[in-house]
Amino acid sequence: MSSSQTAMTQASKQIEPFSIQQAMVALELGSTDNKILEYLDFLTAQVPTGSAYFLHVLPRFDVLSHMVEREGGSTISNYEINDEVAHRMQREIRARMDHHDGLHIQFDVKEGDPLEQLLEDAEDVNAELTVIGQKSGTDKHGILGKNLARKTKGNTLIIPDQAKVQMKRIIVPIDFSENSIKALRTAIALNESLSEPAKITVLNVYEMPNLSVYKIQRTREQFERMLQKDHEEAMRAFLNTQVPDYQGQLETKLIMQKSPGIAQYIMDVAEEQEGDFIVMGAKGHSKVELLLLGSVTEKLLGLNEHIPTLIVK
Repeated sequence: MSSSQTAMTQASKQIEPFSIQQAMVALELGSTDNKILEYLDFLTAQVPTGSAYFLHVLPRFDVLSHMVEREGGSTISNYEINDEVAHRMQREIRARMDHHDGLHIQFDVKEGDPLEQLLEDAEDVNAELTVIGQKSGTDKHGILGKNLARKTKGNTLIIPDQAKVQMKRIIVPIDFSENSIKALRTAIALNESLSEPAKITVLNVYEMPNLSVYKIQRTREQFERMLQKDHEEAMRAFLNTQVPDYQGQLETKLIMQKSPGIAQYIMDVAEEQEGDFIVMGAKGHSKVELLLLGSVTEKLLGLNEHIPTLIVK
């Protein structure tokens, strides 16, 4: 099936209600956890959620033992560490999440490499959504989140520790690819589940081609107007084809890229419009089709310190 046929097939389907059957939540037992739990409390109060599995990954026990010996501490056992961490997780989770009827909560503590263990457990529990926090103001900002979003099979929600716990403006960057369709339909479905629906901005950042390689009898200003008109028509056709019943709920914004960095343009629009949630496809029109995470998506995660972002696959 061609990409255009696939797009038409997707367009013919009704948008299904947004729900989360199985979420996996990574906790670090640190500064990002409070925001993760606060945001999940807000989200699961409105979105039907079946089960949430919380996981904390400890360093391997042989590493911990070496640290204790080096610092002259008393001998501790694997069991004692895991048991104490499990009790701490339980206290944190129950304090925030225990009042949601019908939400099944599980939690576990494991040892190993955090990324490898998170990916393994996400597959084991068949998580359709993996949730991870993101700490601001560090050199390693977003590294684990980007790696997780790149490699996990399901969707990934990244919650920065500076996020506002609200959803009033959803930004959906699109490039008219199939992943854009998935992202837009997901954003609409999520919005319909909210008690107070948000405003949705569908954003397209397009590039001005290098006119020096074309023999065009027009000024740059004329060509820019022509290009803008073409993209306006493409946006209308895209929405009319993919989400015809929801066009009245959507605001659109087109921006011509005049300097490098599409991700920065997206962040600028999000801040200008006071966006508090971003939904985007894992990849777009990538030259390397085997990539599981597009370069724009990855760069956006590196820039973003305060807006929760749902990466849709």
